[in-house]
Amino acid sequence: MHAPLLLLAQFLIPDPARISLLMDEVFQPSRKKDLNCSIEPASPRLGFSFIHWSGFGIAVPIRQFPLADVKQTDFAVAIEIHPKGGKATYFGERFSVPPAPAGRFYPKDTQIQYGGGYQLGPGEYNIRAYLADNDGRACRKAWSLKIKDDAKIQTKLEPNLVTAVGGERWRGLDATQEPKRVAVIIDAAPLFPRRNMVRLSSYDRSILITSLTSILDNARFTAATVIAADSRNRKVVYSSNEFSGRGLGRLGRALAEINLGVVSVETLKGPGPAAFLESMLKEHQEAIAKADVVVFLGPAWGWQGGMTPLLRELAKSFPPMHQLSLSRFPAPADNLLASFAKAGNGRTQLVVTPNDLAKAIEKMTKLPK
Repeated sequence: MHAPLLLLAQFLIPDPARISLLMDEVFQPSRKKDLNCSIEPASPRLGFSFIHWSGFGIAVPIRQFPLADVKQTDFAVAIEIHPKGGKATYFGERFSVPPAPAGRFYPKDTQIQYGGGYQLGPGEYNIRAYLADNDGRACRKAWSLKIKDDAKIQTKLEPNLVTAVGGERWRGLDATQEPKRVAVIIDAAPLFPRRNMVRLSSYDRSILITSLTSILDNARFTAATVIAADSRNRKVVYSSNEFSGRGLGRLGRALAEINLGVVSVETLKGPGPAAFLESMLKEHQEAIAKADVVVFLGPAWGWQGGMTPLLRELAKSFPPMHQLSLSRFPAPADNLLASFAKAGNGRTQLVVTPNDLAKAIEKMTKLPK
């Protein structure tokens, strides 16, 4: 049995000189009995933001603590990440595990689990992790990892650079480049539909948002119209003809507020998916027509329905189109948005990995004007 997983973002420690001495000290052999725990590193993974993520998981058997203890147990975590040829970066976090409710006991095989992570640029890194409880018992682990620079993907972090998860922020469109406008229509739906799903998961929202910003940055667009539609409830949840960093925050909040658990009677009585797509594209037709490229971004399974004469007419009038079908596993890009793009002689691309996204962006930049 496991206690609830404590997955927390670590905080950057601003005084590296002081914590460096402390880390050297805590990694020395201790006279006290060590804490029984396991620290398992996670292999680096490239995200759809084109930033490498790595991290670790900690498991602490609860049988080391008095089962009838009425006090909570406090823990501190410290992480040192030292790039080869660079300065170390330190992260820290504190968390607590409450006692079992009065008259109850944690089963002896229960484990306290904690996970964390960080973002890294290409390079070689030595990492040390340290966990201690409020009795001074501790466990430690050191490991190294290497992240290769992929010539096919322009990663967003410089070599040997370390940041906290979420520490990076989208800087917005670069208007100093040659003018190039895009219209992005997002199908705000989960990548994999699940029963009893009420909201878009943080994973689904993250994939949609980081894919969007990677498209804007790596295709070097200077202006963007962004439209996000909840195709299940037949409504536009976000639209902006001049997308910006502030707009990204509004888009994130709009995605988080989508209710997948309830479909209103009005929606069921109203237009079907194809008719809703017709009305949405007609409403935003003028802004979309000004774009150099149109991108449809959403799950491979989403937006059901068949093509209509009006949709075929609209498709032929649109700028070059590129449809990206996001999926967790290989699957045919077979949905209404893919059919719409094909009707306008656009490209369709199944995106399962960040490498797929990079290839799609490369093709996107080569579409004729």
